[in-house]
Amino acid sequence: MNELKIFTSRIENFSALTPGNQIKYFVYFLQIEKGIDPVKPKDIAECFDSLHTNPYSNIASYLKVNSTKKTKTQQFLPRNDGYILFSPTREAIHKELGKPPEIKGSNSLYSLSIFDNTKPYLVAFSKEASSCYDLGFYNSCLLMLRKIMETLIIELYESKSLEVKIKTSTGDYYQLKALIGAVTAESSWKLSKTTRENLPKLKLYADSSAHSRRFNANKDDVDGLKDSVRIIFEELVHLVGYSTYK
Repeated sequence: MNELKIFTSRIENFSALTPGNQIKYFVYFLQIEKGIDPVKPKDIAECFDSLHTNPYSNIASYLKVNSTKKTKTQQFLPRNDGYILFSPTREAIHKELGKPPEIKGSNSLYSLSIFDNTKPYLVAFSKEASSCYDLGFYNSCLLMLRKIMETLIIELYESKSLEVKIKTSTGDYYQLKALIGAVTAESSWKLSKTTRENLPKLKLYADSSAHSRRFNANKDDVDGLKDSVRIIFEELVHLVGYSTYK
């Protein structure tokens, strides 16, 4: 259930919560986000199963105990053969979800360490691309990979004080197609064959995600680019030399 994974990503340290403490969030997701009213123990069990996590040992008992009136632990209200959230619990989760989610990313797309010691915005871009991949947003992932590629090419020229070579007569940077043509032909460095061949391929997929009405990127599309993307980014980062480039 991709929607549930996206929902739980908005909750700080959700995976570190005990199964019992996760239940109220599952009820919120099912009741508020999915419109299930009332929520039954089996619905919550399916949430645990969907996330491939260990479920609470006795969900029905937990719901019953935490539905006791006028206790500090009350979180739910019984309704027929199910439960809904107690109003103060619902409002507390509303407030919690109002915080913007922290984008952490993972190493599932490429090693995030590639961007250690680079610019803060490149670190943020790399985490966003990785998070899009983790959450199954493959069109968005390709667009972020394109953004990183374009940024690295420009910063490579800037790091060597050669940016005039990739600017128009009005002082604007070239479009990506021209940037790729320039960086692959530049004599100041020699890009690897993998990078030369796959820069246009990454652009093609990203442009299709952005502009083609009939192209909808999937996991296989991104997985087919993963190895070359890692090589491209690592090579360009190395050529820029961020430890000395200010």
